[in-house]
Amino acid sequence: MEKRIRWWLNARFGMFIHWGLYSGGELDCWMMHDMGVPADEYAARLLPRFTASRYDPDTWMRMAKSAGCKYVILGTRHHEGYCLWNTATTEFNAVATTPGRDLIAPFVKSARRAGLRVGLYYSLFDWRDRSYWVGPRRDPDGWDRMVGVTHAQVRELLSNYGRIDVLWFDGAWPDLSGRWGFQPDRNDLAKAWQSRKLIRMARRLQPAILINDRTGVAADFGTPEQSMDWIDATLQGESRRPWELCDTLGDLWGYAPVDRNRKSAREVLLRLATCASRDGNLLLNVGPRPDGSIPAWQASRMSQIGAWVRRHAVSLYGCEGEWHRPFTTGLAPWRVTRKGHRLFLHLFRYPGSRPFSIARHHPYHLVRARLLDTKKALRIERESGRDILHGLPATAPDPIAPVVELTVRPGARQDVPL
Repeated sequence: MEKRIRWWLNARFGMFIHWGLYSGGELDCWMMHDMGVPADEYAARLLPRFTASRYDPDTWMRMAKSAGCKYVILGTRHHEGYCLWNTATTEFNAVATTPGRDLIAPFVKSARRAGLRVGLYYSLFDWRDRSYWVGPRRDPDGWDRMVGVTHAQVRELLSNYGRIDVLWFDGAWPDLSGRWGFQPDRNDLAKAWQSRKLIRMARRLQPAILINDRTGVAADFGTPEQSMDWIDATLQGESRRPWELCDTLGDLWGYAPVDRNRKSAREVLLRLATCASRDGNLLLNVGPRPDGSIPAWQASRMSQIGAWVRRHAVSLYGCEGEWHRPFTTGLAPWRVTRKGHRLFLHLFRYPGSRPFSIARHHPYHLVRARLLDTKKALRIERESGRDILHGLPATAPDPIAPVVELTVRPGARQDVPL
């Protein structure tokens, strides 16, 4: 797997796109479920609104690249079952309804032209299907039919659009009401969805593809969602398998003007740097309008994020997380990444011009230090087991987080307590 996933580990930052029939409801992609809207009413209300009339994937790719993203992942079918391509399995798709065309092909082609890696999101279940609600034990024939549709649709997605780099599954969990009659563990879920068979098919069609962990099979990488708490609580002391935090610019995923709790560029970048410092990626979501245009506030936020990423790219792309204890304590005013013999300290709490103590008993011989933003050299003083930096300006040279680059000598120091 190492060779297949290397590009993804180096990328650190991707753009998620939640766009589909639910976008016309302006209340996020869980509207049908959470508001109890019947399937027929839902379709009648939203199909005329989802027009894709201003859909221009080249604009999406320019935004992704300007933000510093290295890959893009588009939702092809969400939990409502609406498909953005000309599937042979149902007419509940973008070709047979208002858009009147396949929306996946131009997305993939545009991403390739832009030099971005391509991923497709796919939800396993369909809220419109009764079999999902009653479960595999109570309706085995209906369940097998539904799973057959799922496998057929995934086969179409991986057969018709050239190389696909990531297959991002969702929706393996049971009906939240408990009507399945049991609480399945990971093995039960994999059996219910025939996940191992599904993954074998995916790898046969796309040998280099990366697959996430949301089918009941661990596959290539983990997918914590929105919560930073998971990172510190789960990763410390684990084997540190590849993982990616999927997160939103607001609270919600799909187009939702009512979603006013919007993250600042600083908050997003703190999450990005935290992920990188723990060997993880950030997959940041945008939610286009039903016509395909991106809300101005989201485009603006992505531009602000990109301005910082461009200035500090060397401290993110291709870097590893720094796991030594002195660099990972919760009150430390930094997030630390490493590339070869260089450490990068992302100063989200800027200390000002006073002498700056890096950490006590860290395992490195520090040779040089400079402020990445200005290229200014900093002086290192060794004192009582600490390395202290001198020479930072009184005012932060970057309003979000300046970065200090430290060059270290190979080999661990001998005065670090075990």
